[in-house]
Amino acid sequence: MNWLGDHDQEWLPGLNEGANHRVLITTADRRVAVDENGAPLFVSLNSPLISDQEPYLAGTLNRLTYYGVRAPEMAELSYEPLRPVLIQLNSEDFIPVNAVMQVLDFFEEHRFCGRCGNQMSASKSDRGRYCEPCGFTQYPRISPCVIVLITRGDEILLARAPRFVDGMYSTLAGFVEAGESAEHACHREIGEEVGVRIKSPVYQGSQSWPFKHSLMLGYRAEWLSGDIVIDGIEIVDAQWFNINHLPKLPPHASISRGMIDAYIKERLS
Repeated sequence: MNWLGDHDQEWLPGLNEGANHRVLITTADRRVAVDENGAPLFVSLNSPLISDQEPYLAGTLNRLTYYGVRAPEMAELSYEPLRPVLIQLNSEDFIPVNAVMQVLDFFEEHRFCGRCGNQMSASKSDRGRYCEPCGFTQYPRISPCVIVLITRGDEILLARAPRFVDGMYSTLAGFVEAGESAEHACHREIGEEVGVRIKSPVYQGSQSWPFKHSLMLGYRAEWLSGDIVIDGIEIVDAQWFNINHLPKLPPHASISRGMIDAYIKERLS
């Protein structure tokens, strides 16, 4: 699997089992403190920079336990937006940064009970947030999202969303709705976004992605029938591209690029 993730890593989510500890500093708008090279800045638990903050445990990787804090920007530190920081990492740094951001979002967004409105606290038995008055426990939200590479011989169908950087095209993606399977979501999303029909999608792998708490489920599917028809809102352009003449693609960190690269390698071998 040639995208960032925990494929071959001993990642222990929510567990403090490391010989040493590292803390990632972020802001409320999800900017990340970075060092002079633009890499995530990790500090110790006893660093004076975070003495007024409560660190939240993310997990342990390779005998290092990772925490995160949310704090106002400090003049002595440099910050970068999360996305450009993530895409230049290797898996060993991507995993804890990804997990820290999702854990911090969960704690920030579940300070109060969604059932009765009272303040929630950390559960003593698991990684949830617990409401003492009504007994409700909430767990970190994970949003499954299908992402589909549509193929037709030496062509692949790629599309542009309004938020993409200039000139970039990617595979099609959409969230799984309540009550449907991931495979059903593949067929539905493709029909809604580009108007074509696909053969049975084949699972390729998954990637956790902190925008905001997605679990990307990668599929490949052959084109079955239909011409491209877009709505002009979620998708502003979609085209068939020959694998020898491709547009600007997503970064190598992403499962989208990983699936594209794997298909090109197969066709050219």
